This record gives sequence, structure tokens and C-alpha cells, in this order.
Amino acid sequence: MMGRRMRRARQIAAVAVLGGLALAGAGCGDGAVQPVALLQMTQPTVASQSGAAPLRVRASLTAAAAPAPPPVVVAQVGSLAPGTPNDGRLVNGVALPAAGPDWISLKPPSSRWTTDRMLAYLLAVLRDYRLANPGAPQVMIGDLSLPFGGPMAGHVSHQNGLDVDVYYPRVDRAPRAPGRVADVDRALAQDLVSRFVAAGAQFAFVGRRVGLGGPPAIVQAIAHHDDHVHVRIANARR
Repeated sequence: MMGRRMRRARQIAAVAVLGGLALAGAGCGDGAVQPVALLQMTQPTVASQSGAAPLRVRASLTAAAAPAPPPVVVAQVGSLAPGTPNDGRLVNGVALPAAGPDWISLKPPSSRWTTDRMLAYLLAVLRDYRLANPGAPQVMIGDLSLPFGGPMAGHVSHQNGLDVDVYYPRVDRAPRAPGRVADVDRALAQDLVSRFVAAGAQFAFVGRRVGLGGPPAIVQAIAHHDDHVHVRIANARR
């Protein structure tokens, strides 16, 4: 019992919550599973709250001009994605911070939850994209999932932490979503989509009018995606 209490105290002491984002569901009884806020990512390595080995994701797809930094490391906290993207939930989710070196979120804290594996995948691709395109602006990120998953307003999917909306880069470099197809920097947008695909995306849903492509089984053009790519990774059960 004493050992469990000490481990719990160390876990609590290790948490560095970003942007005032508190642990959702704090104080819930009956052993309810709570989502875990992402630890501070100012260092190349993020320590694991659970004591498990950190999840390492390497997604360097194009050699950068400068020496590559260490791989992105995100705390492995045992995230689970039960069900399907259209009918599922999220267990032990982690939160994408509002902003980082390679991205800015355009959504509120409640829409920025995902699995530890998806977060590592997303951050690694964004970093490699920016390393290969030094003049590219930070990438604007849209919805991921709710803290515990489930139905999200405006979406049929995004229910179990395996989906993320990523806005296409704009030709004017403005930090907002493209308002029309003419606003999209198609070269940078294609590079970004190609990197998600090469890093292992299950699907990349793009708009019908932006002219982006890739393996047809993965890159699929659908309605209402002319300003963003909807990336999904496969569910890897633990």
C-alpha cells in the first residue's frame, strides 16, 4: 500500500500542465479513469508519468539541411481507443498543447485530446515537415477528440482519439485556416499530406478541389475538406 501511495505521489509531482489545462475529471471517485494532460515538452525527452518506457516515433522522411534533432518522444500513458472513429471513446487520453514550435491549435482545450501514439505521430510529422521547409509557417491544427471521446459536434468521426484535422498552409502565411481554395499553398499542402502518408496514415481525407493526391487507398478526396486534411491512424490495441 505504501509503495502504491509513493508511486502515485511521484506521478502527481511529475505533471507539468500546459496553458492552465487541468486534469479533466479530477476528483471523480469510483476509480474513474481520467485523461492525462501532456507533460511539458520544452525538452527533447518527455518523462513518462506511468514509469513505462517512452514512446519513440521517428518520422524523418526528408533529410533536412541542418543536423536532425533527437526523435520526438511523448509520454506513453497507456492510451486506448475503444470502438471505432465513428462510434468510440478515448481512455487515458493526452492533450495537444495550444501551441508549440511547429504548430498552433485553432480549437479550445476540450477538442485537443488524443492517444499518446497519435500525439507522437502528429508531432513527429509536423517537425519533419518544418525541418524540410524552413520557410513554412507553423501548421494550424483543428479538432482531435474530446477528453473521453464520443460524439463531437460537427463531426461524424473523431470519437476515439485517432483522427486529427490539419489545415493546409496558406500562400500568405497567415495563422488561420484557408478561407478558399485559392488561399492554399498547394506545394506545401501536398508535402504535408505526403509526409502523413509516408509516416503511416491509414487515411488522409482531402478536398475535391485542392488538387492533392497520393496512394488512392489512403488519400481520398471528399466533400468539405478544401481547407484541411483529415488524418487517421489505425487502431493499435495494447
